Order: sequence, then structure tokens, then C-alpha cells
Amino acid sequence: VNVLIVGVGGQEVFMVSKVLARLCQKSGFQVKQSEIHGMAKRGGAVFSHVRFGEEVWSPTIPAGKADILLALEWAEGMRWLRYLNPKQGTFIYDTQRIVPPFACRNRQLGAEQTYARETPSAIFDRVNNGYAIDASRMADELGNIRVANTLLLGLLSKALDFSQEEWQSVIEEFVPPKTKELNQKAFLLGRDWVEQAMEMP
Repeated sequence: VNVLIVGVGGQEVFMVSKVLARLCQKSGFQVKQSEIHGMAKRGGAVFSHVRFGEEVWSPTIPAGKADILLALEWAEGMRWLRYLNPKQGTFIYDTQRIVPPFACRNRQLGAEQTYARETPSAIFDRVNNGYAIDASRMADELGNIRVANTLLLGLLSKALDFSQEEWQSVIEEFVPPKTKELNQKAFLLGRDWVEQAMEMP
């Protein structure tokens, strides 16, 4: 199974990938990861490949072979969309937009926008299986926008064959003790959101 996780610095992309990798290891799968920190400070592009199964030879996911593309920032998801399996892949993304430093070279008023011109709805129309969610707003309403990544883990959990309890146990290994309760609420909110979305006609 190939899962590609993308976002920008400050969104804890690597926490998400570590939770998934740890969960797979505890379930007896072979796991390989490939991470690029890039400009890992706030605003820089960051991504992580996670591959797991009975036998995994390479840590890098080829273009068109990702079973799941999880984007913590939708424009980064657009940049990596060619890696998603066009027929069977699932695209999960936060509709939040963060323009990275490399896209802000022309700061003049009225300058032409050259980064991520497509809208989230336009991206959604290009995939067979997709979930677009305003995770950042929902996390902020819970009390801390930083748990948006855990909320998205809730969505991811519905696309993979691990139990809710297994996910929750591993998440607690990677979040600060004082935020465990809030992170669990965010995770469950993400799962509930998927269930409600699937019930819609």
C-alpha cells in the first residue's frame, strides 16, 4: 500500500507519517519511508512517502502509484496529484491554502498569481475518490488549529484496514501528553465526518 503525505512546514507532516508507519509496524507489515524536509520551517514544502505490505523493496512511490494522497494543504496536493493512482487512488485534502515562500517573489500589489490557480473544487473534479474538508477551521473550532493533522488522520483511518482503537493507541505515542484528549477528539471528528459524507446522496 502506498500513501503519500504532503504539506508545508509547521503542519507536522512527519508526525502523520510516523503515526502511520508505527501503526503498520505494530500490525506486522514491512514499512519503508522516504522523507524530504525541504524548507521545513513554517511555509516550506514537505512530503513523506510511506509504503507498507508483506514485502516492500523501495521507499519511493512512483508517479501514478499512490493509493492515497493525503494533503495537509490543498495546493501541495495539486502539485503532487500526478502521483495518485488515477483510477483507484483516494485523495484526501484540507482546503486550507498556504502560499510557500518560493511563490511569493513578486510582492507588488496586483501582481499576477502564478501559484495554485486551480480551486479545491476543480481539483476534486479530477479524481475518482476524493474528500475535501476544511480541517483547519474545524480544528480551530475544537480549540487548536494544530490538531488539523490529527483530524485528517481520522479521514485517513477510514481508508485503511486498521481498527479505530489501534489508531488511537498509536496517536497517543506521538502527541504531547497535555494534548492527548484534544487530539483524540480531532481524530474522531475526522472519522465521523467521513461517515456522514458517505451517507450523503
